[in-house]
Amino acid sequence: MQIIGDFGRGISEAFSQVEKATRGVTSGTFTVDQHNVLAAAKIIEGQADALRETWRNARRDMRIDPPGSDDVSTRIASAWNDRLLAADDSYANRVLEYITGLKKLAVQLGDTAKAYGYTEDQIEAAFKGR
Repeated sequence: MQIIGDFGRGISEAFSQVEKATRGVTSGTFTVDQHNVLAAAKIIEGQADALRETWRNARRDMRIDPPGSDDVSTRIASAWNDRLLAADDSYANRVLEYITGLKKLAVQLGDTAKAYGYTEDQIEAAFKGR
């Protein structure tokens, strides 16, 4: 049973770090202007894409299999899977919400670039790295 305790503490610590990283997503601020708006949008979109790929790969490995066939093992595994993957406020869903927020921010920066006078072609080129 010590293995489950160590495993559980490891998972808790890992997701504690995710929670710290995603806390206050809507309150973060930075300043953009007509000179850096497209670069900022590209960086944010790139980070969102990279995080989504990491999330996809990690999600596959997050499912907990019961370490035994006893009632406690199956219930604990089910509870962990709910917290990690299935619940509306699961860690997997919270990270996905963060990724979605980054994507929305990139779109908002693209809209801001339009307000600064950039054309659709310039914005598209910036997002595609041309």
